[in-house]
Order: sequence, then C-alpha cells, then structure tokens
Amino acid sequence: MALDSEFGRKTDLKRPLQEYPRMWMQRDSYTNLNGVWEYQITAFRAAPVQNAWKKINVPFALGTKLSGAPEILQPDQALWYRKQFSYQPSIMHTWLNFEAVDQKCTVYMNGIEIGSHEGGYTPFSFDVSSTIKYQNSLMVRCTDSSDQSVYAYGKQKLKHGGMWYTPTAGIWQTVWLEDTGEHAVHDIKITPDFDAAKVHIDLAGTFSQAAITIGDGKRAVHRGMMTGRHYVADIPDMHPWTPDDPFLYDVYVQTEDDIIKSYFGMRKFSAGHDAEGTVRFCLNNRPLFFSGLLDQGYTSDSGMTFPSDEAMVYELKKIKDMGFNMLRKHVKAECRRWYYHCDRLGILVMQDMMSGGSYDYNYQTVWPTLGFKAKDDHDNARLGRAGAKAQEVYYMELDALLDTLYNSVSLFAWCPFNEGWGQFDSEKVTEHIRAYDSTRLIDSASGWFDMGVGDFSSIHDYFFPYRAKKDKKNRIVILSEFGGYSYLEWGHSEAEKLYGYRKFKEKLALDEAVQKLYENMILKNIRRGLSGCIYTQVSDIEDECNGIFTADRKIIKIDERKMRRMNDRLIRRTIK
Repeated sequence: MALDSEFGRKTDLKRPLQEYPRMWMQRDSYTNLNGVWEYQITAFRAAPVQNAWKKINVPFALGTKLSGAPEILQPDQALWYRKQFSYQPSIMHTWLNFEAVDQKCTVYMNGIEIGSHEGGYTPFSFDVSSTIKYQNSLMVRCTDSSDQSVYAYGKQKLKHGGMWYTPTAGIWQTVWLEDTGEHAVHDIKITPDFDAAKVHIDLAGTFSQAAITIGDGKRAVHRGMMTGRHYVADIPDMHPWTPDDPFLYDVYVQTEDDIIKSYFGMRKFSAGHDAEGTVRFCLNNRPLFFSGLLDQGYTSDSGMTFPSDEAMVYELKKIKDMGFNMLRKHVKAECRRWYYHCDRLGILVMQDMMSGGSYDYNYQTVWPTLGFKAKDDHDNARLGRAGAKAQEVYYMELDALLDTLYNSVSLFAWCPFNEGWGQFDSEKVTEHIRAYDSTRLIDSASGWFDMGVGDFSSIHDYFFPYRAKKDKKNRIVILSEFGGYSYLEWGHSEAEKLYGYRKFKEKLALDEAVQKLYENMILKNIRRGLSGCIYTQVSDIEDECNGIFTADRKIIKIDERKMRRMNDRLIRRTIK
C-alpha cells in the first residue's frame, strides 16, 4: 500500500502542479490542463468504449496513489485519456505541450490525429492551431511495455522488487497550452563562455529580428539587436555561478510579436590539476570536491512525479542544508522545474541517461562486484542492448535528453551508462555527447564496465575497503556510488523487511556508521586523489530502505547537523 506524504495530502487534485513548467523559455501565455481527466484501458488495438471511462488525476501516472487509478498497464494493452475543456483560440498559433508521457503516445484533438511521440522522459509539443476550438475534446492513446521493449524504462520493471520499482504508465508531467504570434521564438540555447566573459545565445523561430536584453537583477548589463540566429554578448563585471553563490542572469528576447524570458549562469566545468598535480573536478577553473547523493526521483504516493512544487523545493533545500552540493539524477529525468530549482539553489547535477535493455543479474551485478568485468562493450548482447533497433532508440532518447536539459546551469556532467545496464559502444556514445555538448564533463560508464574513456574513473564500492588510486588514463577519480546503509523506520516505509547493503536496527547506530564511513572511505582519500563522492541514496523507495529520507519524506534518518559538518570538512579538504 502506497504511503501518504504530507505534500500529497495537501495537493489539490483538481488543480495540481499549476506552476509554469518551462523556465528556460517563459511566456505570459499559459493555460494549465492538469486536473481531473478520464481514462480507460483497452486491448492493444481496441478503441475506447463510451461507457467505460473512469476518473484519473493528471499529471500523476497510472499506477500511483495520487492518480486515483491503481492499475498496472501491460504490454498488450493501451491506455486512453480524455479531457473536455473550453478555450479561447488565438488568432495566431496555439501549442499543446506535454512535459512527459511514458512510453509512446498518439494525440487527438477534436477527433483529428495531431501527432505522436516516442520515449517516456522528455517534453514534446504540437501546433494545434487548425484543430482547437472553443469547446474541445483531447484524447491521448498511450502504450508502455516497461522493461519488455527497446525504450528506456529506468528503474521500473513489470517483475519488480528489491532495487526495481513498480511500473507506472501514461502522462506523468504537466500538460499545458500556450499561444504564440507569427514571429515566435521556438527554441533557445544558451552557452556561457566563462573564460571570455561572454554568453552565446542561439535561437530558432519564425522571426526576422530580435532585441536581446540581459539583466543582473538590478539593471541591464547588455542590450543588442539580433538579425541572424546566433548572438554573442559580453558580460561586464561577470558574477560567477557557484553552489555557494548561485547567481543567475535574466535574458529577455523580444521579436516582432513575441517576448520570452530565460536565464543563465556564468560557470565552467572542467578537469584540472590541483597544487600537487592531482587531476580534480574544477568549477570555474578551481578544484571543488563534490559531495552528493544518488537521487532516484521517486515518491511514495505519486511515483516519478513530485506531488507539488513545494515538495520538490523542500527536498532540495533539506539536501542543501545538510551540506551536500550535488545530486546524481539516477537513470531518470525530472521535470524541467526541478533543474530550475537546482540552478537557483546552487546544487550541482550529474545527469544519467535513462537505462534500458535486458538485465542479467549475474553478469551485470554479481560478477562485477567480485571483480569479473566485461572487457568489450561493442554489441555485447549480455549487456542488454545488442541490435540496431535498440541502439537507434537509445540515441533518439539520448539526443532528446541532451537537447531538453542543455540550458541547465547546474548540470555539470552526463552519464550515458550505469553498471552496464544496456551499455554498448561507450566510446562512440561519449564522442557523440561531446560533439553535441563540449561544455560539460562525461562519466562514460558509472561503475564496473569502464572502457577507459570519458572524464571520470567512476567507482562503485558498497562492500570493500577503498583506497583511492591515480587513474591510468589521468581522469578525475570519484566514488559515484557507495554507502547504501539501511534502516527501516516502521510506519514510514513501504518495505516489510530490511533491504540494503548494510542493515541497522537502531537509528543511532546507523548515524554513527554513516559518519564513520565518511571518515574512513571519503575523508582519508581526498588527499590521495578522490575528487567526489555520491552516497546511496536520497530516500527509501518501495523495498529499498537505504535512504536518508523515509519514503514519505516525514523523517530524516541521520543527524542533519553532523552531516553538514562532515560535508564542510570534505569540501574544505580539497587542495586548491
């Protein structure tokens, strides 16, 4: 039985998640369609039946408590949504936007098919100007094969349990409408150049010219006119972005009949040497130790969707207050507002690609833990993603993720593969990412199946003593997963028994063990070359009891002040 969270209890299910979703390209035009919709489940190729509609709360996915629809969609079924709504159509263009629908969908407006989308984690839009009216019927047909198809599924599996979670399906992020003029901006890409104190702005759209204004919150620091699609602006008296001082500049773009607002931070991510010649992660050309948490991004009553914006901010602020300066978003993508909050709060983000492919427990977990690892990931069928179609879909979903999150200020590294799940040709994939985005670092293969490429030697160690060693490829050395200590807080977890890597029956014993772990495994290894660590994990999830937060987010299991002091020690210890 799913647990209630305080935030879930307070959520207005008639009007959930009303906040503007796309903070990198804001407009005044905004109509939120979240709320009570209708749904039904049919056979895969069947049409919906008129008298079979039931209520569902969008944007909470089918299978979550807050959705009010507990069913688990099967691969041989289709999930249909229906929403009746009134609207004042624009004389120009109206766009229908979906922040995320899992996994495949086809959208119909007033009986007319307006488009389809593949991939369950990234936003997409359709121009509905020719079909929208004053009174409208919106229908969405979804299919979701979970781990049984070529699409990414993250940590969801039909046969779930242990480290695998209950699968959900369908709409799981905000649905909304906006109007634009004939000369609209359709996309914006912002690239800071820290060393040159400049920012590059690339626009796509139907405009002829655009006025660019950049502000620092008090005054305009740059004004100019753009007639092409690429623009470069000097940033005088540049104010850098850091976790301690997450300063953001505002950007306004005005075309003939469109105005958008965006933002950026002046920062640089790189590998560099400290005073002793050790390769370190550098922010703005200065070594910075990052101490973070593995963030699965699941909640007890709403699955992959935060129950409210307030819940999102509460969790991030608590993490920051405990002294953590980064999160690794693990084999999942969040809504765009989550990254906006990390940008403004000053929390670095390492972003995993959502995992997919088949999973071989012995080959991908047991044997690597004991030291037996694959030497080649080229079309290695046992890693789960052999074959042209599966790899083609991977690149499609990867490119959508790269494009969606490009403007994030806090996102410092991409991680295309985790522990060999669906891993293939990691060197080529790393080159592909680098060609698209040269401003960020790449953790090519987090844990175990490292092919010696990318910017990190990325180690997972849950069971053995650890001593940092210089990487043979001269890369940044990090512990990208460790810890995973488990304690079951009865009444605040969905688990019925302890599950995790080391188990504790007393909260005090857990807290003491976590402090000792950081002393012995992290603090002592910083001078030996360790440049970052990521503790498993943010919260309990279903069978997993190894979170710092309980599943309902009501209890933090460790002493917050002690954790803050430990993180301060870690960050100060890095040699500059």
